[in-house]
Formats: sequence, C-alpha cells, structure tokens
Amino acid sequence: MNYIHTIISGSLIILLIFLYKTKNNILLYQILKYSLIFNFLSFNGYLIINGLFDYQVHLPIHLCYLTELVIFISILFNSKFLYGWLTLNALGGGITGFTNSNLLDDALLIEHVHLYLSHFNLLLFSVTVYINRLVILKSTLIKSFIFNAIIFFSVYYYNSLYNTNYWFTHQKPDGVNLTQLLPDWPHYLLCLIVIGITSYYFTFKIYTKRK
Repeated sequence: MNYIHTIISGSLIILLIFLYKTKNNILLYQILKYSLIFNFLSFNGYLIINGLFDYQVHLPIHLCYLTELVIFISILFNSKFLYGWLTLNALGGGITGFTNSNLLDDALLIEHVHLYLSHFNLLLFSVTVYINRLVILKSTLIKSFIFNAIIFFSVYYYNSLYNTNYWFTHQKPDGVNLTQLLPDWPHYLLCLIVIGITSYYFTFKIYTKRK
C-alpha cells in the first residue's frame, strides 16, 4: 500500500504547486478555510455518528492536528498572532505527513482521508503565508521552541495518565514511517526531537526576512 501513499501525496503536491502559481491570496485562504471545515466535520462527524470516536487516538493532540486546529481558529477570528509558530509546525509537519504514515492498511477510510487532507492543509497554509511574505523573527523561533517543549511535556504527562500515545512518546507509530529505521524507546524519541528542531531551523531560514 506504500505506493498508494506515494501516488496520493504526489498528486496533492502537484495540486499545491498549481495553487502556489496562482498567487491568489483570497482564493488560497478560501480553499484552506473550506478544506479545514470539511476535514473537521467529515472526520469527527463520521466517527461520532458511528460510535467510533476514541479519545485514545482521535483527539487533535498530535502536533500536526493541533496545528491544523489552531490554523482554523486563527482564520476564523482573523488573527495572525500565532502565524509564526503555526508555520514552523506546519511546513515540516506537512512534509512529514506526505512522506510517512502512522496508519495501518486496515484503518478506516475516513482516517486515511483525514491524514492526507490534514497535512495538505498544513502545506497549503505554509504556501499561503509564504505568498503573503510572512517573516518569522528569531524571537518567534525561540518562543516556539519553548512553547512546543511545554506542550510536549504536557502531552507526555497526559499519555502517562490515560495510557495514550500522542506525539508517540511511549511507543513508535504504526504504519510505514521513519521510526522503523530508528532505535527503540527512548532513543527514537530523541531522534524525532532532533528532526523536529532541524525542521524548525530550515523553516525559519525559508521564512526569515526576504528582500
């Protein structure tokens, strides 16, 4: 099934390139807003209606899904206050979601749709704010590191209390992904943290002040 993941991700990247070339900010924001609404309603609505919603796996606590939720809230209230932090999460997170999967082949179809659409939304947000010439300051980078560290330890504590695995703090994710090449706990977690820091750095360099 890995080739299907590659085909779908590749097709969505082509769509993103096309949208980027339009340079139409209004259009991009509208597409993003309605894509977010559809994703939230279809995913959560299906699970709740069919009695399949499981707080141990379906809460928007993973960083990518949390970022997507805050993007939607920011757009809804027309606030750019967190755009720097959101972009630092979104670009690397979107790429990770298109190159890795934490779902098994027998996962629900709606879960696969949610995975692709969520990471598409993250990259679409990254493209949109790039076109709008968002600048990420060094102070924003530092604050974002601190903010994510606080969230990380909070999630780790939550996982310990409720026997969950958000942010994959207790065990490797399922599916075909990079962690299969990494050592066991806790070393794979340390590797993921280093990868996250590296992603932040390169995202910062892309969105730093441009002439």
